Amino acid sequence: MTDRRRLMQWAVGAYAGILIVVVAGLVLLYRGARDHLDEALGQRLLGIATSAAHLVDGDAILVWSIDPEPDTALLWLGSRLEQIRLENDLAEITLCDLDARVVAAAAGRLAKGQSNVFWDLDRSAVALAREGFPAATRLYRTGILYQKAAHAPVLDRYGAVAGVLTVEGNADFFGALAALRRGAAVTTAVVCLGLALLALLLWRNQRALERARATLLQQQSLAAMGRMTAGIAHEIRNPLGIIRGAGEHLQRVLRDHGLADDIAAFIPDEVDRLDRILSGYLAFGSDRAIAWQDVDLAAVIRRTVKLLAGEMERAGVRVVVGEPLSAAAVRGDPHRLQQILLNLLLNARDAQPAGGEVTVSLDGDDANWRVLVVDNGTGLGDADAEQVFAPFWSGKEKGGGLGLTVSRQLAEQHGGRLTLADRANNRGCVATLALPRRRD
Repeated sequence: MTDRRRLMQWAVGAYAGILIVVVAGLVLLYRGARDHLDEALGQRLLGIATSAAHLVDGDAILVWSIDPEPDTALLWLGSRLEQIRLENDLAEITLCDLDARVVAAAAGRLAKGQSNVFWDLDRSAVALAREGFPAATRLYRTGILYQKAAHAPVLDRYGAVAGVLTVEGNADFFGALAALRRGAAVTTAVVCLGLALLALLLWRNQRALERARATLLQQQSLAAMGRMTAGIAHEIRNPLGIIRGAGEHLQRVLRDHGLADDIAAFIPDEVDRLDRILSGYLAFGSDRAIAWQDVDLAAVIRRTVKLLAGEMERAGVRVVVGEPLSAAAVRGDPHRLQQILLNLLLNARDAQPAGGEVTVSLDGDDANWRVLVVDNGTGLGDADAEQVFAPFWSGKEKGGGLGLTVSRQLAEQHGGRLTLADRANNRGCVATLALPRRRD
C-alpha cells in the first residue's frame, strides 16, 4: 500500500509538472509572438514616419503653425500625408511643431493649432524625436484596443529639428495580437481540460484494473480452494460418518443402561456442524453451471423456514414470515437459492445466542424481488459491511467464515446482490437478497 501511495504521489507530481510546463510554454509562446509582432510593427511605423518626414519643409513649420490660413504647400502636404495614411492603412499622420501644436493632421482627428494630447502617452519617444532621433512608442492599451505610434524629427535647412511627424498604427494592426491572446487562452483551457479528462480516464482505468485484479485473485482463491477440498472431501466425510454413528451408538447404549450423558449428545451435533462447514468449503469456488428454471421465491422461503423450524425452536428463536407472501417469480436454481436463505437464517439464529426473533419478508420493485431477513442480535459491531463477506472471516467463535461468502457468490451467479447492514436502531442486522424478476 505504501509503494502504491508513493507511486500515485509521483504520478500526480509528474502530471502537475506536465501541466505547468504546457501552460508556461503557451504563455511564453504568446509573449514571444507578441513581442516579435510589436517590434516588427514598430520598425514598420518608424520607416513610414522617417520617409514621410522627408516630404515636410522644416523651414515652413513655424509659419504654418502660426498662420491661420494654410497656403498651397500646406494643403498639398496634408493631401500627401492622407494618401500615405490610406496606402499604409494607418490611423493618423500628424505634423506638430516643437510646442506640440498641430500643423497638419491627415485624418483630421486633431484640428490645426490644437495641442497634441497624444504626446503624453509616451513622452520618452517624443523627447527622442525632438532631439533628432526617430523613436517608436511602447505598445499601450486604450480600452479594448492596442495602440502604437512612431515619431520622426522634421529638420530645417540647417539640420535642426523644427517639428515632429507622428505616425499612428491602425487598430486593425493589433487585431492579430488580440486574436493571438484569445487563441493562447483558448488553447490553454483546451489543453488543461484535455489533461484533466485524461487524468480522470487514467484514474478510472486504474480503479477498474484494481477491481479486476481483486476479482482475479478471488477467483484464483476460489479455484484453488475448490481443487483442494474436492480431493479431501470424501476422506474427511467418511470418518465423520463413522464418528457420528459411534456417537449415536454410545447414546443408545447409555439409554439402555438408564444413563443420560449430555456430553455424548454433543458428538452428533458437532459432527453435523463440521459437515456443514465442509459443505461450505466444497461450495466455495464451485463453478458448476446453474440449472436454470422458473422458481417461486415465496415457495423457497416457506420451504426453508419449515426445514429449519425445529432447529430454530431448539435455539429459542422465533421465525416470523411477513404476510402476504405472494408468488414472486424468478429464474434460477431452487436448491442454491435455498442454500442462501439457510445461511442467512442460521446467521440470524447465531446472532441471538439467548434467543430472539427473526423476520423474513418479501417485497420488490419493477426490476427486482427483495428478500429481507431481519434479526434482533448484536449487529455488525466493528465489522465493515463488506468485510463480513470476505472468505474465512467470521465473527463467531465456531464459524468457518464461508457462509456469507458462498451466499454472495450464489446470489451474483443468479444476477442478484446480497448485502448486510445494521438496523436503524442498532438492534440487529438486515440481510437483503435482491434477485431480478422473471421476464415473460
